[in-house]
Amino acid sequence: MVAIHLLRLGVLLGATLLGSAQAASLRDVLEQAWAVQADQQGARDRQYAAQVAASQAWTPQPPSLGLFNTTDQFNGDYGRREWEVGIAAPIWLPGQRDQAQAVANAEKTAFNGRNELGRWQLAGQLRESWWTVRFAEVDLASANRQLAEAQALAKDVSQRVKAGELAALDENQAKIAVAQAKRQQDLAGLELQRSRTTFALLSNGASLPAQAEVLAPAPALEQHPLLSSLHAAVRSAQARLDQATGDSRDAPELALTYTSERDAAADPYRDRIKLGITIPFGSESRNRPRIEAANADWIEAQTSQDVERRRIAAEISAAQLELSQSQQLQALAAEELTLVKQRSAWIEQGFRLGQFDLLTQLRSQREQLDAQAQVERAEYAVGRAISRFNQAAGVLP
Repeated sequence: MVAIHLLRLGVLLGATLLGSAQAASLRDVLEQAWAVQADQQGARDRQYAAQVAASQAWTPQPPSLGLFNTTDQFNGDYGRREWEVGIAAPIWLPGQRDQAQAVANAEKTAFNGRNELGRWQLAGQLRESWWTVRFAEVDLASANRQLAEAQALAKDVSQRVKAGELAALDENQAKIAVAQAKRQQDLAGLELQRSRTTFALLSNGASLPAQAEVLAPAPALEQHPLLSSLHAAVRSAQARLDQATGDSRDAPELALTYTSERDAAADPYRDRIKLGITIPFGSESRNRPRIEAANADWIEAQTSQDVERRRIAAEISAAQLELSQSQQLQALAAEELTLVKQRSAWIEQGFRLGQFDLLTQLRSQREQLDAQAQVERAEYAVGRAISRFNQAAGVLP
């Protein structure tokens, strides 16, 4: 029993402390959660920036330097000597450089799209986790009120039993109600702790946002992070397909060689300069795997884009319907609470006058507390529906 009371005290104290250290907005939470991936994203960003820089170079690959020496000193030593130094550099074929730049830029854009998609997906996880905590807080507050009301009623019943107005059975029933309320409070406290732990892990230790989100105007469907990412993936696959189709051979290699030689020890050195070009042959078997791979990526990205566009439109419609229904349920819950309060007041007055028994009073008390909790949950349901609509529409906090 002592351990249970200490757990209950820890839950209530934790709720107080967390409530006093809330973040300014969900955007702050998202930034703190996304900061965990800063190093990884920065490394990838530098990778794609290097690819863009490489595509703008004067040559597709770095030049190479060769140094050669020929001598007969190991098999006659007549003075035969030859020194040769050469530099070779691949050169772009017409259109190759433009295609390489298009691929590099398209892949960097696709990376940025995946970045925004990751932020949007993380925002959705944070939104759901946040509202799970908020609903758990409502349940704990309701359990606390239930316990307080049960304890107050049990005290009143005990006094009336001592005065001979009620039977001992009523006091026993009131104590059972207190025990049930304590059990419900413990369960609600554990659920709140679990949901807060999940949010803390997901948000990188950020505090809960202070305010609910505001309903944002839905942007154009093509600006949705998922569709933007898929559109960038389509363009990247198209650029790689164009490169694979147009780049039928490796880059030619231009070479410049300087040679200094003599045939015998008494002969003077003779110098030569040689300029040459190497043109690799292209073949269908060389490019076919690249073309097929790029074409498969393009078809996959294009198909995903069409499927996701329809799915996103359906999710936005479902989110709009959820918001409308949540607002209607909020109004109904408020109306129900007014009626339940009125009936509870009549039953409480009748119970004090002996017109109703204890079970009727307990049932009336529980119904009023449940109705009050439903009003609070209905208010949070509207806030959650707004967050879900923003998420479905692709709006970042």
